[in-house]
Amino acid sequence: MISNIKFILVGLVAFFIYQPTIAQLQISEADCLVSTQSGKVKGSVIDGIGVFKSIPYAAPPIGENRFAAPVAHLPWGDIRDATKQGPTAPFATMPEGDFDGEPLLGKGWLKGDDFLAVNIWTPSTMQQHLPVMVYIHGGAFAIGTSDVPLFDGTNFAKKGVVLVTLNYRMGIEGFLQIPGVPTNIGIRDQIAALRWVKANIAAFGGDTANVTLFGESAGAISVGVLITSKAATGLFKRCIMESGSGQAALSKEQAGIIATQYAKTLKIKNTREAYLRFSPEELLAAQGKVKPKMVKLKTPSAPDPTGGVAFFFPVIDGDIITEMPVASIRKNKPANIDLLIGYNTDEMNYFLIPTGLLKKIKFNFILNKAVLAVHPAPSALIAVFKKAYPKKNLGELFSAILTSYQAQMPSVRFANELAKTGANIFMYEFAWPSSIKNGIYGAYHGVEMPFVFNNLQSKGERGMLGPAGGPQALADKMQDAWVSFAKAGNPGWDAYTIRERKTMLISNAWQLQNNPHEKILAAWVGVREY
Repeated sequence: MISNIKFILVGLVAFFIYQPTIAQLQISEADCLVSTQSGKVKGSVIDGIGVFKSIPYAAPPIGENRFAAPVAHLPWGDIRDATKQGPTAPFATMPEGDFDGEPLLGKGWLKGDDFLAVNIWTPSTMQQHLPVMVYIHGGAFAIGTSDVPLFDGTNFAKKGVVLVTLNYRMGIEGFLQIPGVPTNIGIRDQIAALRWVKANIAAFGGDTANVTLFGESAGAISVGVLITSKAATGLFKRCIMESGSGQAALSKEQAGIIATQYAKTLKIKNTREAYLRFSPEELLAAQGKVKPKMVKLKTPSAPDPTGGVAFFFPVIDGDIITEMPVASIRKNKPANIDLLIGYNTDEMNYFLIPTGLLKKIKFNFILNKAVLAVHPAPSALIAVFKKAYPKKNLGELFSAILTSYQAQMPSVRFANELAKTGANIFMYEFAWPSSIKNGIYGAYHGVEMPFVFNNLQSKGERGMLGPAGGPQALADKMQDAWVSFAKAGNPGWDAYTIRERKTMLISNAWQLQNNPHEKILAAWVGVREY
């Protein structure tokens, strides 16, 4: 009851302090002609919101700009049409499975050169101090785009936020370590987009001093990297990490192992010149020829940070990323960062159920062998999980263990390290279960996104939310919490501290928990620490 009252009070404070009047937020077609540093753009009014599509933040990465750091876009003389969806970064569409990928991936790769671009939804271009939220999409650093139905920013804008989404290079062209090619090109793209936002967002009504950077999965990993990267200093004030980790970066050695395998598989030298001979289409076809099982990334100096499900990750290069982000916080103490961070209860079901692996784990010795890959004392760890989840079968226990290893434990460690700096931190666990496939996926990886964006169209037999769909009241409340955090630095519940670890359990009902999963987290002490 007390937590609910606090939630209401924080929401009211944010409303009266930061909410412009309805008249101030009215927007017309005339207001959708905006001047940027590169030239004028013309957006459109949709459902009372100003919408600007595919505004370039960097030059097209073609020719000499391919496999190179992003550079400024040349100015344009005429008014640029920003009313239509533009091209996306190259990515290969995932094969059909249990889920309908269209809300998340749109129609797939839309070809075109000018894809290093942002999309903007704003309630008013005549304002100068609206809070800004910049979203980085996920997709294992290999697939995805920013302009899809799920990431439509209309409902954020209706709550007084300028919402920005961005594209960045992925896969081989964005993250493979190639001699003579800048490292972490995809992260450099993200930084270039944030610099563009800082230079231009005021023209769209945004407050350059109040930018919240948020992302899910690979997007959240990116946020963790950017929090600790000196190259991104001063580009945002607050951050939200959804199902991402500060312990998901490759060492140079690990990145080299992946690059060597690609060169071997493609029968080329690992050079920029060799890769430039491939078209984007050819590279996407080649990208799938190397599987995670073909490379062994666990080294004497570093565990495998990928979980065996992907291997395009940021690399610790001594430039953009000087060390593992969670370790960097411990040493460098980033200043004045507010953080909302969390994970989903059943993250790994998304990855493991389609493989059929969980059904094959029918005996304890099989589970022990599987868990040994992530913990030196599997029997002791399994015993802790069996006590915590007595109704789960062995396959379900394995998914819970990997969820803890990949999402829960890294989120807590990241929050703990940042808490030591005096940062303002809030933790959540998203527990609402989708009804897809008779509910077997539970609160899986990514299922919170329709609620965050308040876009609940992803229902049906293969929809993210399942045949029953998702409750509108939960979407309204969850988006309100994200907006409240962006506006005033508080989502509506008590801050996280190392001692109490207050965590909001989010489902149809919301419950603020003290020290959840305490015994499980204790079982990971000494494992995968930096």
